[in-house]
Amino acid sequence: MYITLTNAAEAHRGNKISINADLIATIHEAFVGEGDVTELKTFVFCPPHGTWEVCESLENIVTLLNGVPRVHF
Repeated sequence: MYITLTNAAEAHRGNKISINADLIATIHEAFVGEGDVTELKTFVFCPPHGTWEVCESLENIVTLLNGVPRVHF
């Protein structure tokens, strides 16, 4: 199952991205920027592929993930 989020990386800001929910290992938020110009971003870590910066809040993503049915093998 996939969840669709909004890319927050500078080069792809605003573009939608669908991530396989089963690949997500961790999610965290952090303020990023310089000086007085900072913004809150959410980071979704999907090993071994790396980390995605997204606009949605940590709480919103957790709610989405909790609604995704899990595949049991």
